[in-house]
Formats: sequence, C-alpha cells, structure tokens
Amino acid sequence: MTNDTDEETGYFNASDGLRIFYRIYRSSHEVSRIAIVHGIGEHSGRYGNVVDTLLPKGISIWALDLRGHGKSEGKRGHIRSFDEYISDVLSLIHTIKEKKGDDTKCFLLGHSMGGLVAICFGLKYPDLIDGLIVSSPALGLAVEVPTVKRVLGNLMSRVFPSFTMANGLDVSMLSHDEQVVKAYIKDPLVHDRVSARWFTEILNAMEYVNSSVTKFKIPILMQIARDDHLTDPLVSEEFFERLTVRDKTLRVYEGLYHEIYNEKKDMRRKPLQDLRGWLEERR
Repeated sequence: MTNDTDEETGYFNASDGLRIFYRIYRSSHEVSRIAIVHGIGEHSGRYGNVVDTLLPKGISIWALDLRGHGKSEGKRGHIRSFDEYISDVLSLIHTIKEKKGDDTKCFLLGHSMGGLVAICFGLKYPDLIDGLIVSSPALGLAVEVPTVKRVLGNLMSRVFPSFTMANGLDVSMLSHDEQVVKAYIKDPLVHDRVSARWFTEILNAMEYVNSSVTKFKIPILMQIARDDHLTDPLVSEEFFERLTVRDKTLRVYEGLYHEIYNEKKDMRRKPLQDLRGWLEERR
C-alpha cells in the first residue's frame, strides 16, 4: 500500500449537512482520475491494491466513506433513501471536478453495494463521468431473501426504519486470503449493521437498475467473481448481456471470491491488470 504520506484526507458537507470523509491519492504525472465507492459495512481505506496499481500509471484516486460508514457521519448502515448514497457520490464528483482541467477524464469505480450505487449514478448523471467500473456489483443477492423476511423488512421500514441488525455476511467468503479476512474482522472502521429502511431501499435500487439497463449510455467494465457467495454473478452477467451501450466489457474470474482486488496475490493480479488496462485505453 502507498505510504501514508502519499494520502490526503478531507471532508465535504453532504446535501443534508452530514460530514463525509474522503481520501485522495494524487499521481505526480496525472492523466486521469477515478472515484471509488466501497461496499456495505466497509470503507475507503481497503483499496490499497487498487491505489498501488493505478497511481503509477498516472491515475489519481479519490475514495469516500459513504454516510454511515468509516469516518463519515451518519447512523451505521442506515439510510432514509438510496438517493442519499447517490448524492454523496455526486458531491465527491463535484469536488473532483472543481480541481481538475476540463480535459481530464473522470471515472467511477464501485464495489459490491458500491457497484449498485455507481450504476445508479451512471444512469442519473451520465454526463459527469467518462466511464464506469463495477466489481462484484450487488445487482442480485447470492441467497434468495425469504418471503417472511421481505414482508417483515417492508413492515419495519415503515414503522421503525432506523432499526438495525447484523447484515449476515459470511466474511470468510470475502477472499481466499486469510489475512484479508482477519484484517476485515479486526478493522475498527468496519461494521456489520444494516437498517430496515436500508434493506428495502437496496431491493428497490436493484429493481430500478435491472429494469433500466437499456438506458445505460456510458462505457462500462464489469468484473465478476464466478465463485461469489455474497452477490449473484449470474444476475450481473444477465445485466451485461442486456446492456445496449456499444463500449461494454465483461471479465469473469473463475474461482475468485467476492473481493477480487483483495484476493491472494496470484489471484488478484488479473483483475487488477484488467482494471488498469481498461482505464489506460480510455484515458
């Protein structure tokens, strides 16, 4: 991971006044920029392998902690509306664009839930980014949500929306690298909370994205872990096939778990190479 001295940090105020934390890694020979959106329960500091891969190639990185995550304000794992995540990313993109030349391209990368956020952002604000990358996007869950749980979730979302519970993720399936899993478990900035409203908003966002696929208009790279036990890779592949945008690329990695950039060194090499190569071709 890049030395701490190479990392800048800051906060911006979200549209509703919450303070949102972000990190910046600036390339000394910048040719483009990328914003990173993390997954549920984690934070922007877990993307060191991406930073180390892209920074030497002239790609500066901006990564935020979504509200209710990491060092940002907000109740852990709770949102009133999925649009709050979109708004946080919009503020980050505006912050990036305030400090760059008009000819510098800006890309967006989202992992897992962050991939769902990123695709929603691309649908709503296609003119603000030059391309999109999603890794193991949460377009469908690996395990079907029982009807009873859906009904209960919908009820709680209405009567007690901020009620939180454990997200139920099997963290052993994040990566084959045991050190990554141990670090995740011990990380004080990682949490396992999700609220009743978060649950219903995520399901609604999945439905929105999958029903709007033909409206997606910007270049996209989808990187899918075939052995993903947290999100459904088949739903992501179906989404890709239905995309009508001309510049679309799919990469499926056999045997990899959910966090493709945090897999064992020999396993993560190809996803990171594909990410770097795709960006270099479009910068």
